[in-house]
Amino acid sequence: MREGAPAQSTRSLRSLSASELEQLVLECGGKKYRAAQIALWLHRDDVESVDGMVNVPLELRSAISERGWVVEQMTEVGRQESTDGTVKWLYESWDGSKIECVLIPTEERNSICVSTQVGCAMQCAFCRTGRLGFKRNLSAGEILEQFVRTRRWLKERRPGSPALSNVVFMGMGEPMNNLDEVEKAVRWLHDQRSSNLARRHMTVSTSGVVPGIREFARRGIPAQLAVSLNGSNQEMRAELMPVSRRWPLPELLSAVDDYIAETGLEVTFEFVLIRGITCTDSAADELKEIVRNRKCKVNAIALNSSENEKLVSPSQEEIDRFFVRMGSARKFITLRQPRGRDILAACGQLAAQKGKAN
Repeated sequence: MREGAPAQSTRSLRSLSASELEQLVLECGGKKYRAAQIALWLHRDDVESVDGMVNVPLELRSAISERGWVVEQMTEVGRQESTDGTVKWLYESWDGSKIECVLIPTEERNSICVSTQVGCAMQCAFCRTGRLGFKRNLSAGEILEQFVRTRRWLKERRPGSPALSNVVFMGMGEPMNNLDEVEKAVRWLHDQRSSNLARRHMTVSTSGVVPGIREFARRGIPAQLAVSLNGSNQEMRAELMPVSRRWPLPELLSAVDDYIAETGLEVTFEFVLIRGITCTDSAADELKEIVRNRKCKVNAIALNSSENEKLVSPSQEEIDRFFVRMGSARKFITLRQPRGRDILAACGQLAAQKGKAN
């Protein structure tokens, strides 16, 4: 193993829930309250190893390590910084899998876009990640490690900048297909003993996995829901997003309506503007009908460069026409400015490969 490589272990302490951590401490001969101390080290103080938990008895730390439990599992193998301040990391995990995450800074706050899977099975036409195919799910520990490492980097490299306060689960992978681990990560980030992030500061995005949306609502996961709509009718959406062939647009919107009714929360629709497809008068008219009577908002973004030459970003004139066409429904829609395009860190551009951030 090369120097600095993570421990070759699937046993991540950050992947354990509070009750699972308590059980491990008891099995290792420790007292139950030690689990709360360990949780603070893991989720508030950003410790890098079991040895760093200095107020935990050495005997307990040794017992935990001897059972193969580790704190961190990933190694940074690439980092790129954009001219707009965006930073993209490429990490290699304990088994050689590679994932990317992105820091998105503004003057008021710092946000992170985390990955939830290695690769992605959804194969959306405009997304580079889908071309990798699906490799495996990330553990809650690997998801949280992206947040912890970024928070640590901010403190070291950008002192005085705003805290890392917002998390979007929109990186590599489909979060709803790894919901158990995503839920663990969200609940630790929400926990008052750790990062204490409010629901409104965390967003879980889905390409439209209907059972996942329903389960997300049923579990009361303390994060906001975003749905990658990216099509104003079934034919258009099925062409761009194969998931819509499995769960057609009417079924997706029904799940969204049930989510709103059950939680009382607003849903965000993500909408990629593509010349001649989604950025047209007819698409604007159809989108108006989708948002008209729903508790929702739309984040629109012009297509970022992809490997699909048939898809082209619209001109500013075409975007302006689309927004004018939205008419009174324009109050529901915001045009998001892409970040990190020059380092392929924008939406749909993450595609970790070849041992470098590309």
